[in-house]
Amino acid sequence: MKPRAMYSRISIEADLDSLAKSKQATTVVLRALRDRLTPEEGRQAVAQLPRELKTLWRADAAPDLPVKMHRREFVDRVRREAGLPSRRRAEMLIDAVFAALKEQLSAGEVDDIAAQLPTDLKSVWGRA
Repeated sequence: MKPRAMYSRISIEADLDSLAKSKQATTVVLRALRDRLTPEEGRQAVAQLPRELKTLWRADAAPDLPVKMHRREFVDRVRREAGLPSRRRAEMLIDAVFAALKEQLSAGEVDDIAAQLPTDLKSVWGRA
């Protein structure tokens, strides 16, 4: 899926009113996921993404160690950084981005990411 089509899909599924907001919100989710993964896993995941998504993923420095976030912290971070009014809207966004992202990755990479997530966040990744 091309990035523009991905933003359009995310915009619809997450109830965002423009492609620009969808791109910004996608960036927030990608970076939160990147920060939750080990640097090596992050490099493996980003290697499979189209150039534009690689740019979003790498736009700022990743931490040297994974940021320990369970579902609540992950959702709260996305809500805050994306400027969303509620946790429910943040969860809609996360579901939409995770689903679109999983379409970009090999099945093995999807499984590798799941293996690094805590159980409560892994369930979010799995349902997307």
